[in-house]
Amino acid sequence: MTTARLLRSGFSKRELARAERCCLRRIARGRYAVERICDNPAHQCVWAAVDEGHAEEFELFNDRRDAEQNLKALIRARAEKVNEQESVRPSVRGREVFSHLSAALIHGLPTVTLPDRRVEVIRPGASRKHRHLRVRNTTLPHSGWVTVGIYRVTTLERTLVDVALTYDLATAVSMIDHALHLEWTSVEAIQEVLVECDGARAQRRARCALGLADALRESPAESVAAARFFEHGIRGFVPQVEFRDRFGRVFARVDFCHQPSKVVVEVDGLAKYSMGPGTPRQALENEKSRDAQLSALGYRVIHLTWKQLFLAGPFEDVKRVISERVIAR
Repeated sequence: MTTARLLRSGFSKRELARAERCCLRRIARGRYAVERICDNPAHQCVWAAVDEGHAEEFELFNDRRDAEQNLKALIRARAEKVNEQESVRPSVRGREVFSHLSAALIHGLPTVTLPDRRVEVIRPGASRKHRHLRVRNTTLPHSGWVTVGIYRVTTLERTLVDVALTYDLATAVSMIDHALHLEWTSVEAIQEVLVECDGARAQRRARCALGLADALRESPAESVAAARFFEHGIRGFVPQVEFRDRFGRVFARVDFCHQPSKVVVEVDGLAKYSMGPGTPRQALENEKSRDAQLSALGYRVIHLTWKQLFLAGPFEDVKRVISERVIAR
């Protein structure tokens, strides 16, 4: 919601300041997010706007997702501001286009980390860094951007390439895997855009990210694990391998299997137990039963949590277990 709209609704500047300590969050100059629906009658116009669909409640999770929510609000505020300005006076310097991590959020790509929590845009002219905004001096071809709702944003393929050229391997691989898994694009289409950016730095890292990508991976956690395997020199893991019982029925499909050493790696997360059918306890019991069946076949099952994906120790342990079992066999 904008300051102008709140003032038109009957708020005074003093009441607006009080609302900031209650149900509003100031996210940019002249822009507020509805953080929660309160029971203060004086703020009725705020939560009435939410009920009527003119505004959205700012949902908080008290975890890493809050940073993503805040950036989404900043992106929306920036888009509204730029669109308002251009409706009055079109820019002669060239249109501003959301890019990199901001474009990834607009396209619905997963963000395993947020190395930069500023809104990122491409605009011809000088590069600039502000508290909530990063402007990159780049000229885009007309085919390099699209309109998504109220946003002018780099195309999906250009976004994936920009992220791969700029940010860490895990961040890039998780986004590329997601897009490939949902068949939003293809490796060939991404490669075509990468060739167009041939003069950019970090070409080697971007090509590595594209080479590691695999449409079979079903979650960002699996993509991060694959990137970490590569970084720690662990080769030979195959994603989404099925195991069948003596009747030919599939009793397990594992995240990663290293057949030469008979090592299975499963990437665990809260969603794995809370979003599937049945109760979390039932999911854990099913997992124990499946692990026992795999052990009976001679496999060593290693579980990695989300937090462990960002530590070196667990992957060094995986590397050691593989080495020991290959030698033993």
